Amino acid sequence: IRVTLLVTEDTGVTLSVLGTLGVTLPPPGTLADPVPSCPQAEAWLEEESRRRGWARAAAPGAARAREGLVGVLSEGSAAVMVEVGCETDFVARTPDFQQLVEMAARGVLGHCQGASGTKVGHLLREDELAQVRAGDGGDLLSDHLALAMGRLGERLALRRAGWLRAPGGFVATYAHGWVPPGPAVAMGTYGALVACGGPAGEPPSAELRELGRRVAQHVVGMAPTSLGTPEDELGGDSEPRLLAQGTLLEPGVPLGRYLREHGGLQVWDFLRFQCGEQPPQDSPPA
Repeated sequence: IRVTLLVTEDTGVTLSVLGTLGVTLPPPGTLADPVPSCPQAEAWLEEESRRRGWARAAAPGAARAREGLVGVLSEGSAAVMVEVGCETDFVARTPDFQQLVEMAARGVLGHCQGASGTKVGHLLREDELAQVRAGDGGDLLSDHLALAMGRLGERLALRRAGWLRAPGGFVATYAHGWVPPGPAVAMGTYGALVACGGPAGEPPSAELRELGRRVAQHVVGMAPTSLGTPEDELGGDSEPRLLAQGTLLEPGVPLGRYLREHGGLQVWDFLRFQCGEQPPQDSPPA
């Protein structure tokens, strides 16, 4: 089916669909006149976009969603990170795609805040993320994904998500990439969450929060795979332990020692995403 879209600015309803549904169309030469809103047509357009999106996702030989964005959102003592994939960088730069990333991040934040128990970190696989709802009583993220695929004309993927909590502390965040800062959900091609606390359980100062942000920036740049301990000695160039890596500001000093000597920031856990990478199989410890 090919639908020619003649859309009015204030209704977003196509004349061809209105005609299909039995709405009287204006005579030729009056396309600039307002077109009556038709909820029936709007619903049809949305359902058709969703249908085409699912068909695109299931198409054999469809391109893998290797591009995309990482979205980071924090609130209170918790923060979440999501990765949404697409086929091309062009689509990743569109407002519709970035709106999907923001919707996913907000949905995961609600999921995190509603999680029971004492778990302080969790990873959501693609199938779990698809079942998260976009807000209280909202549609599933999988439905919004299908709708976006139908509109954007590319295969998209809710690749993964994760969240960290820091009771008594805070979660530092950092997103690196070409998306300019501004919205509450920071976006880029890399992202990091770092669960931190002040010395002796003290409320974190502005200086410690800024130091936490720099640690999150370090995580993005140095790609550690484990935490280590504050007493670790300086490792080599391929050191995988975060606290044994040389700090970016003083490469000859291990990060654990640097934090002790600059306010006593404690690092409890971290999470790092790189857009397009193969996700690890293990979840952060509970």
